[in-house]
Amino acid sequence: MTAPLIVWFHFILNLFLQALDGLLTYHVLSLGIPEANPLVNSAIMQWGAVWGLLYWKTFACVLLALIFALRHRRQALIIKALTITEAVYAYVSIGGLCVLFLEFNG
Repeated sequence: MTAPLIVWFHFILNLFLQALDGLLTYHVLSLGIPEANPLVNSAIMQWGAVWGLLYWKTFACVLLALIFALRHRRQALIIKALTITEAVYAYVSIGGLCVLFLEFNG
């Protein structure tokens, strides 16, 4: 895969993981499990689960887009940054999927 395609792949995967994390977080919140992130939890308390999550997920996607916009200047650094965010959100999403799995099997 060429370098520009790799950057696009990482960017799109990050956006997908943000959406997946938002959906899983909403489902986990509907089970009565509180949000662990104090910033997100504060927004949820102020605006409700949907708007609080939408706000922070949109903010995260805008930040990802800003990182992606720098791809022509520091491509290797951008790939590393996107890879780190992928790893974090993949880990978080796996945790959310485990909760769902336990709910459906328990």
